[in-house]
Amino acid sequence: MQVSGLTDAVAVDGGFQHSLALRSDGTVWAWGFAGQLGNGTNSDSNVPVRVSGLTDVVAIAGGGYHSLAVRSDGTVWAWGDGSAGQLGNGANPGRRSVPVRVSGLTGAMAVAAGLEHSLALRSDGTVWAWGFAQLGNGTMDASNTPVQVIGLTDVVAVAAGQGHTLALRSDGTAWTWGNNSDGQLGNGGNTRSTVPVQVIGLTNVVALAGGLHHSLAIRSDGTVWAWGSGRAGELGNGSDTNSNVPVRVSGLTGAVAVGAGGSDGVGYSLAIGTIAP
Repeated sequence: MQVSGLTDAVAVDGGFQHSLALRSDGTVWAWGFAGQLGNGTNSDSNVPVRVSGLTDVVAIAGGGYHSLAVRSDGTVWAWGDGSAGQLGNGANPGRRSVPVRVSGLTGAMAVAAGLEHSLALRSDGTVWAWGFAQLGNGTMDASNTPVQVIGLTDVVAVAAGQGHTLALRSDGTAWTWGNNSDGQLGNGGNTRSTVPVQVIGLTNVVALAGGLHHSLAIRSDGTVWAWGSGRAGELGNGSDTNSNVPVRVSGLTGAVAVGAGGSDGVGYSLAIGTIAP
C-alpha cells in the first residue's frame, strides 16, 4: 500500500512505532505513534506530517521512540523520547515534540539510532554517541551529549541495533560494541563490550544493519552474512540457533541492501538481492 500524499522521497527509515521519509526538497515527514512525529503535537497520525522547522536535511534515522536528522551544514537534530539522553541536547527532557539540536556536534554526515542511544558519523571518520550505555567509550555510563567512540577511525558507515552498534571502516572491516547476549557483536563471545571489537572473519564489507539481537553485513561479492540471535530464523542459514560469528545467508547473491528489526523478542532480516536457482 502506498503511503498517502508522499512524493519525491529519497530516503526512508523507521523506529519502533513510527516511520520517517526524507523528500528531495530537504524536508522530513513522519507518521505513526504520538509524540515522535516532530510536528509539535502529541497526537498519532496515520498519514505523513511534516517535521517542524527542519530544512536542508540530507540524512535521517529512526530509533526506539526518537528520531534523528542531519542537515547540510553538518548539524544533527533530534526529537521524540529523551529520557535516557538520546536527544543529545544536554538534558533528559522526557519527550520533545519538535526537533532540538544535538549539542556540540558538527561535520556530521550520517546518523543511526537504537532503542535508547544515538550515533553520528562525522566527515573526519570518527563516530560519536549519546544516550544510554551503548556509547563505545569504555564505560556503561549514559550521556546526554555526544562522546567519541574509542579507537575508531576511517569509518564510512554506522548502524544500530536495539542495544548494540556497528561501524564499517574504509578497509572493509566491521566493528561492534554494546550488548552481546546472543552473540550480536560477532567476535566469538557473548560478553558485552564497552569499546569496539572486530567482527571475526569478515572482510570486504560494504554495508551493515543492526536488528533486535542480531546483525547483518553485505560483502563486496554480494553475499550476505549474519550473526547473533537465530531463534526466529533471522540468520537466514536454515537454522534457529544463535551464532556469535558470522554465517552466510543461504541462497542469496547479488545483495545491494540489507535491513533488520524486531519486537517482542522476535527479530527479522531483509535484503535486496537475487535468490540462487
